[in-house]
Amino acid sequence: MELPGWLKEREQANPPFYLSGRRKRNNFLGKTLNRVSELLEDSVFSEKYAKKQGLLQSLDTRVKLVSLLALLITVTFLEHISIIFVVYLFTLLLAYLSKIKLTFFIKRVWLFIPIFTGVIAIPAIFNLITPGEPVFAIINHGFYIGPWAFHSLSITRPGILGSTLFVLRVATTVSLAVLLVLTTKWAELLKSLQVLKIPNIFILIVGMTYIYIFLLIRMVQDMHIARKSRTIRMMNTGKEQGWVASRIGYLFMKSLKISEDVYSAMLSRGYTGEVKTLNFFKISRKDYLWVSLSALLCLTLLVSNYMII
Repeated sequence: MELPGWLKEREQANPPFYLSGRRKRNNFLGKTLNRVSELLEDSVFSEKYAKKQGLLQSLDTRVKLVSLLALLITVTFLEHISIIFVVYLFTLLLAYLSKIKLTFFIKRVWLFIPIFTGVIAIPAIFNLITPGEPVFAIINHGFYIGPWAFHSLSITRPGILGSTLFVLRVATTVSLAVLLVLTTKWAELLKSLQVLKIPNIFILIVGMTYIYIFLLIRMVQDMHIARKSRTIRMMNTGKEQGWVASRIGYLFMKSLKISEDVYSAMLSRGYTGEVKTLNFFKISRKDYLWVSLSALLCLTLLVSNYMII
């Protein structure tokens, strides 16, 4: 039996004017939860780049961790923009050889750098913080900021150079960290932390946190969807705030219950406090070659940094 045409038509009913604002807020909340969940699933929990056959993926995880960490520490001692820029180009080369899309890699690095480093870098370009040769004058006459008096406001050359150095250094160090995370499976990365003599209990806590972040976000989504499916009339602000407070308490109790159940399950399966994986590390000739090249690169960068005047 075929349904009549009028029954198949979709009608878009406009909500009353007094509900339109709240409905937009609910849609915003739901979309935000979905987007956060998708972002975590795609960027944190996805291991598609770690499974590819690239340069960094073929290295022993311990060797990769120590070498990239040594290069990251070396970058923090560099004081010349040109040298740090060369290291940044080297990270792009490593990303390409590791079969990581450069557009994805660049976006991953530069998405949050303007937000977090801009708070420090932008004020430093002005003569109020970094005095020096003015490049662009904004205010030529005297002015006051509260009880402080200033002769002028301008952008200085030392301020621009210092801010550029700071932003580029942050971008390079973040690039090295992103390379390590993208090209390494999470379980192997946790196991490799034992090389740095990090306590096993800390490694376990980080691993469990990593696993259950996504689970808790899913629980919040389910609670939000369940409430929407049972809501006929919009509640006032006080009741909505009360519901949110009760859900926060419920989520806390639920997380405690899950942690107890998981720990009991781990003990029943023979957990002894040591992080174990099915992967066994083995150093090859390629790893020895990579360690030698990394040490030579770090030494060359440090020598070049102190030779340039």
